[in-house]
Amino acid sequence: MRLETILNGILRLIGREGRETPGAGPGEACSFIIDPFADDEGDAGDGQTVSVAAIRRACRRMHEAATKKDLLRVIADEMKAFDLHDLEMMHARFERKVANLPEDYRDRLLESVREEIFGAHHRLVLLSRNGGGSDDPPDPALSAYAAMVAEACTEKAREKDPKYLYLKYLLSGFTMFVLAEPAHPVGTPFPGGQIVDEWEGAYLCPVRDKADDVAFALCPFCPAVQSTEPTFPEMRARRYERRRRESLENYWTNYKG
Repeated sequence: MRLETILNGILRLIGREGRETPGAGPGEACSFIIDPFADDEGDAGDGQTVSVAAIRRACRRMHEAATKKDLLRVIADEMKAFDLHDLEMMHARFERKVANLPEDYRDRLLESVREEIFGAHHRLVLLSRNGGGSDDPPDPALSAYAAMVAEACTEKAREKDPKYLYLKYLLSGFTMFVLAEPAHPVGTPFPGGQIVDEWEGAYLCPVRDKADDVAFALCPFCPAVQSTEPTFPEMRARRYERRRRESLENYWTNYKG
């Protein structure tokens, strides 16, 4: 019931409460995005599994990473347990989860999820092979994130294989703590039309604060901030126009000619 209450709050925030969409309700769509445990399909079913003991050891190593470069090395080492087939399976599992969502919204969401999985993996491999990663310390929230990942995978393992959940957390950990980018890529659509956006160096999310209490969610660790105004795609043009007018007003106010 706690998750249902949170989702209702999110739907009120993005203006879709009580308006069902064909095929599935907006609450279900939101849960697929923010809840890693949503509509889980069961065991990994193929390939090599990852033990809880190994996951917990890796989480301790993540916790001890002094720099982003150290963290990149830990995550890259852990990713050796997975291959392209695992990434494809992860995407296919999500594709089956959202099969009943409205086609237009589903296709846009899947495009973002593909970037979240394959785009992140590609960047991780390139950065690791090139010896990248900065010597800056990772965000202090990494400690809590590593503890959450260990707890979440332990909880999952009580009933099902945590393999794909762990893979999700590894890719998201790389994106959030090495690249300092949102777990869900810019452009990720929410029911109602709002998106994860970027503006003037800040990442904006329409549900950031509302999703903090979802168990084992990525949201509390994401560098995106809660947007203070709607993040519909067309809002970007309005923001540019507003900045243009502010610049003109500032010019004439300070003109000394």
